[in-house]
Amino acid sequence: MAYLMRSIALIGLIALNSPVHGTKSEPEAAPFDAKAAISVLAQIDPKAALQGATSLREAAEVLAGLEPETRARVLALAAAAATSRSGEAQTPQR
Repeated sequence: MAYLMRSIALIGLIALNSPVHGTKSEPEAAPFDAKAAISVLAQIDPKAALQGATSLREAAEVLAGLEPETRARVLALAAAAATSRSGEAQTPQR
């Protein structure tokens, strides 16, 4: 169940930050640094990335099968969970 909720939270966070579905406008084009991109890509574990992509696809299929009202509620809960966790991560430790 925690796996499903985590996947739904990720899908909801992505959907809310999407310029297609959200209220955000297109961000300005960021400068592209090829060397930095290659160094980041070299650190990614392919197996973990594939598992993450698979779980996101499964969560998207689950969300697609829900009624629109239920889907909106689940995405709202996921967004609330994602924002509360990001707020906790930014709070300074004493």
